[in-house]
Amino acid sequence: MKMLKRVVMLTLVAASVGAVLLTGCQGGQGAAGIKSGKGYSMFMRSTYIDWIKELKWYDEAEKRTGIHVEYVRGPEEFADCYSEVDQRIISKNLPDAVMTKLTQTNVYGPQGVFANLAPYIKKYAPNLQAYIDANPDYRKLVTSPDGAIYGLCKETPIFADFIGYRADQFAKAGVDASKIKTVEDFTDALRALKKHFGKDNRNYYPLCGRDSVLRFAAWFGCASSISAEKSGGVYINGHYKDGSFDIMNEDAYAMMQTMNQWYAEGLINPEWVAGTTSEADWESAMLNGNGSVFYDYYNRAEWFMENGGPNSDPDYKMAVLDFLEDGKGNPMKVTTSLKYNDEVVTAVNAKVSEATIKAILKFIDYFYGKDGIILANYGVEGQSFKLAADGSKEFIVDYAKEEAAAAGDKRWSFLSDRLTVCKPVDNVAFFKWNAPLISEAAGRLLVDKNLLKSYTLKFSEADSKELSNLVASVYAAETAGMVTFINGSSKLTPKSWAAFQDTMNKKGLRRIEEIQHEAFVTTYTK
Repeated sequence: MKMLKRVVMLTLVAASVGAVLLTGCQGGQGAAGIKSGKGYSMFMRSTYIDWIKELKWYDEAEKRTGIHVEYVRGPEEFADCYSEVDQRIISKNLPDAVMTKLTQTNVYGPQGVFANLAPYIKKYAPNLQAYIDANPDYRKLVTSPDGAIYGLCKETPIFADFIGYRADQFAKAGVDASKIKTVEDFTDALRALKKHFGKDNRNYYPLCGRDSVLRFAAWFGCASSISAEKSGGVYINGHYKDGSFDIMNEDAYAMMQTMNQWYAEGLINPEWVAGTTSEADWESAMLNGNGSVFYDYYNRAEWFMENGGPNSDPDYKMAVLDFLEDGKGNPMKVTTSLKYNDEVVTAVNAKVSEATIKAILKFIDYFYGKDGIILANYGVEGQSFKLAADGSKEFIVDYAKEEAAAAGDKRWSFLSDRLTVCKPVDNVAFFKWNAPLISEAAGRLLVDKNLLKSYTLKFSEADSKELSNLVASVYAAETAGMVTFINGSSKLTPKSWAAFQDTMNKKGLRRIEEIQHEAFVTTYTK
């Protein structure tokens, strides 16, 4: 909702200062421009700049390319950064390049603020051009209807939530994790845990978590979805992954039945269902033995090991379950994060010289070539990785030691969810660069057969405005209604569920799905 409102407000701001913008921004040097043609200035979120300055591989990239980037510090918060981009445009104080959003480039690019990079990419960035040609989803996302490219989206690792669990508690309760295949198996495991640990502990609930309790839809095959054929559920604003569900899917009723069962039997924390617990409450429950299993961010199991678990209990041991299957042994595909982040975009000041555009694209292009991909994902052979006998790459530096280095110290780090430079992501390398517990789980779980694909959607100004109003009311009404079915305050029957679906459609769910579907068709099929 906030993102969509910012889209509309941004467009209004752009329109109100259009005359100013069309006169042009400061001529290419910004706050810290570099006149030599061997580098450029770039406005970026301050936290990202601090991280970049710590990276050994980044220093090596500047050495190899001979191109230096002089960073202009922006605010720490993303929203404040985007607001400052607006203000810099108005005040004609735009550096050579900026970290911005795709919505901003789509508004300001056609007004002459950001350069159309398409012809320069063909001229100066062959590796990047090859990537664009080979990845039609990316090409369609960053390319305007007139063929212009005003901004380059950041590629990110593909994340999915993992089912983390207390392996020591499972063992004590006689639960064999390897036998948990289906939702029914999972429920039986919760029952065994409750019987063992809840007998003398009224505060014990085996299944616990944070944020929305409505995070299990993929286990039932009823997550929100988008395709050329149709849209199901609220898909935008992060709901392609977190808080994802499609109440019109026939399997959503089964999810409500199962979650109601969890609640009635004391298998799930009722305060979590009610939305009255904090993240700290969840962490405390998992650390002090009042919870045993969760479905959350991929590295959370390791987080509990590193943040007090073994200190609270010498037997404390976290592990990660396999993803669940349906009754026929087929994987229940889980929701994933977006591959392309449209809120971390690199755009170039249209007033810079062609030599500066060349420097910017040459630097970016290096990371789309073989040597740059290896450098950004593994570092330097002999220093941070070695080649195994089978030709694969193995890290020879310790993840825990490197990531524990003091702020400001140089280190090897390959956390590709951060912005350093627009570049492709090696998902295998990214998840290798984790603690052994997470690296093993990622290698086992994050394979195509287990994952749903997520899409970034582009909306018109009118659709964005309509969606911002509809989603605000419809999604909240959906979650509130579903919680009442889970906790039993509303009786769940086929008739009451159908009435709920009808109410949500009349409230605007069907219209949300129509707009989303139209956006998908426009973005990816035309």
